[in-house]
Amino acid sequence: ELTNLSTLINTETAGLAGTMPVELQGLTHLRFLILEEGGTGGTIPPQYRTLQELHILDLNFNFFTGSVPVELYNIPLLLQLDLNNNFFTGTIATEIGSPELLQFVQFEANQFIDTVPSEVRSLEFLQVFEVFSNQMSGSMPQEVCDRRGIGGNGVFLFRLTVDCNIGGTFFVECSMPDCCIDCP
Repeated sequence: ELTNLSTLINTETAGLAGTMPVELQGLTHLRFLILEEGGTGGTIPPQYRTLQELHILDLNFNFFTGSVPVELYNIPLLLQLDLNNNFFTGTIATEIGSPELLQFVQFEANQFIDTVPSEVRSLEFLQVFEVFSNQMSGSMPQEVCDRRGIGGNGVFLFRLTVDCNIGGTFFVECSMPDCCIDCP
């Protein structure tokens, strides 16, 4: 029975294209949704919040548009949110600080605006946060920079990458030494 499916993987060679069907919300035991490097696009249905066992959402190198539904940040077991190289717009919602177990976020090469929300500091297990090649500006919140040190659980944010080249059109100021590890 498909409702017990735990892994859905597509690669560019599978030839799948189109939009993400809302019906995937019925796969309540889905743990891995990996549709990378393909021809998938449109928006991510907010109904995917029902995927309460989802660990990895990897939709990189596709044609997704619109904002990231805040409902995704209510998925309690989400470990990896990989949405790089798409056409997402808007701001990174403050709700990004909600998934307690989130370890890996890649939002680079989209069209996000504004700055990194300070709520990222709440992600106790976060190790990678990459948001370069967007249209972000402002200053990196001090609370996020503070995560670069070792946390109480022994986990630290070892990869924090934003556009911080002052000569560029868009840049996020990282005034604390060694806060942003890379400025592509």
